[in-house]
Amino acid sequence: MKQGDIVTIDIIDVGTEGEGIGRAEGLAVFVPETVPGDRVQVELAAVKKSFARGQVTAFERHSLDRQTPFCPYAGQCGGCSLQAMTYEAQLRLKEKWVRDRLQRIGGIQEPPVATTLGMNSTQPKAYRNKAQFLIHAGSLKKNREGKYRNTQPCRVGFYRLRSHEAVDCRECAIQSPPANALAEAVRQYIAETGISIYDEKSGMGLLRHVVVKAAFATGEVMAIFVVNGSRLPKVERLVELCDDAVNRLGEMDSCSNMEDLGGSDGSGNQDRECGVGSESGPSGENNYFWSLESLILNINRAKGSEILGKDCQTIAGKPTILDRIGGLTFEISPLSFYQVNPAQTVRLYDTVREYAALTGRETVLDLYCGVGTIGLHCASQAARVIGVEAVKQAVLDANRNAVLNGIVNAEYICGKAEDILPKRLSGIKADVVILDPPRSGCQESLLQAVLQVAPARIVYVSCDPATMARDIKLLTAGGYALQRVQPVDMFPHTIHAECVVWIQRKHI
Repeated sequence: MKQGDIVTIDIIDVGTEGEGIGRAEGLAVFVPETVPGDRVQVELAAVKKSFARGQVTAFERHSLDRQTPFCPYAGQCGGCSLQAMTYEAQLRLKEKWVRDRLQRIGGIQEPPVATTLGMNSTQPKAYRNKAQFLIHAGSLKKNREGKYRNTQPCRVGFYRLRSHEAVDCRECAIQSPPANALAEAVRQYIAETGISIYDEKSGMGLLRHVVVKAAFATGEVMAIFVVNGSRLPKVERLVELCDDAVNRLGEMDSCSNMEDLGGSDGSGNQDRECGVGSESGPSGENNYFWSLESLILNINRAKGSEILGKDCQTIAGKPTILDRIGGLTFEISPLSFYQVNPAQTVRLYDTVREYAALTGRETVLDLYCGVGTIGLHCASQAARVIGVEAVKQAVLDANRNAVLNGIVNAEYICGKAEDILPKRLSGIKADVVILDPPRSGCQESLLQAVLQVAPARIVYVSCDPATMARDIKLLTAGGYALQRVQPVDMFPHTIHAECVVWIQRKHI
């Protein structure tokens, strides 16, 4: 085969960027805008030793799992790359991905993978409680007056697929109403002030990103403005625009388009809780107002892809917002990690607690604990919870959240888990170890330290099936057996798959 050839292929899988995958003469062919079940004629655009890329010239058969994308930015934005598939098909695909990686990378021939736990909707929307909007306006050049101005119109949105350019997304279907409203307020602020927009090539320009956090249980909203400097001009006008944008949302159903987020008695925000209530959303009497409670200036002068810097200053309102999930209250700071899908978070944490099989007598080590949400969710059924986290602010948040909820049997330590475990916790006998690593998975040194602790159970929470399979292979070689894997769809319409894994020591 060579570039320019036309081949007919059946699409059988989906790649990491959402493109369909088929085979021609034994070679994997990546084809955008296709889904499993499609049969297509493809013109090969590039042919390598191990794979090829092509473009559809004609459809011979459309997949039964195909649907019309609901988003007007489909094919442009690099976010929801699975939206041409029905939601049921997405859930099957993610189960397949997890199974395939455990077989291929983990070396487990028949992995015990359960059906993906999805949201209770055929088309989940507005499920995210956090939005990270990119702001682009081209490069910066001097005008005739000697002032630097951006060369392109401002775009507030998300990265274009396989690009560093931004798609100006006026209404993102998976973001919360306050997120979309605040993005529009930022557009107006930029238009009124003429503020310079950051250019990643030159490192010049002021405004870089806007991040919005929305607490679905309380209605509290935080807006974070990321700048390549120390201040914003006309900040009072920015506050006014943002406040007006959130207030204009008006009285609305707290869960319109937000599955599984309910209220108990219709009395307002204070009696709501993420993940509790009617499966189809609460009834009309549970309407409430979103409330902008916190505006934060985040200073990030570093070049690179890191969105947030370490320095945060409160522009207006509170430095944190409050949310509730799983019966607990959590304080959310600008830099703290917090799961982005509240409805599915409850299911994820309930699965962790189920796999931990706590009786009230166990010592639990919660490694990569973040702000302590998983460990605190388990604390009522354990004797003791010890969390370890490398980010200092997250540890402060975790300890504060324990106090906030009156939990006295949980403590949190700052440091790298692979260092803390063999040094400071060597004398502690842990019955259960919870691992919730970043996408890159666990450090091998940490896994070796866990094997030395020899807990009866390990509960592994993964956001990347490939690194999960790699880590499970090491743990099973160290005397543990894989018992069950539960995929949980935290990110509908995207290629991301989350899992909870139960791993048991073979000889107890």
